[in-house]
Parts: sequence; C-alpha cells; structure tokens
Amino acid sequence: MNRDQLIASILKASSPKPIRLEVDGIGPVFVRVMTAYDADVTRKSLDATKKDDGCDIGRLLASMLCDEKGDLLFTATEADTVLKLSKLPPKAQTAILNAANQANSADPK
Repeated sequence: MNRDQLIASILKASSPKPIRLEVDGIGPVFVRVMTAYDADVTRKSLDATKKDDGCDIGRLLASMLCDEKGDLLFTATEADTVLKLSKLPPKAQTAILNAANQANSADPK
C-alpha cells in the first residue's frame, strides 16, 4: 500500500458504516457508529437539550437512528419526535440501545 492509498484508507475509516438490525414491531433500522467527534457533538447536544420531560431516551435514540448512509433520521430538539421515540416499546428501545452500545464499543462482537 502506497502513502496515498494509506491516507485514503484512513480517511475512509472516519465515516464508519451504520449497523443494520431488525427490531420487532418496526423492521429494519440503522444505528450510527459514532466516532469520537460524533460522540462529543452528541453529548454536547444532549446536554444542551436536557429537560425534565421524560424524553431523555427519545433524544438519545434520535442521536443514533440513521439511514443506511449514516445520516440521522431525527433531531433531538424536535419535541414531538423525541416524545414518540420515548414511547417506543421497551423491547424496541433496548434492541436499538444494545446495538448502539455494541457498535460503539472498543470490542464489538
């Protein structure tokens, strides 16, 4: 591998592909694999939008659900959307959160 190929390979890795999973009652969904940059921006966004409204899980789900290209589907500041995401069945929320944890761990299995 020459220098230019190495650089291209490293830069390509900075945009990891999302993880696809099947969620009962929903079907296929995609969960974003977060880089350190994504995680930092998301943490700051979640901190800035934190409210005592019971929708923290909805905001978290909004920050990780994406399309097959990795583009987010939702915005954590849309109150109606985060409320609906917060009301997803616990089994669906758990499946999405577990996939995100696995996708973003240092030792994905």
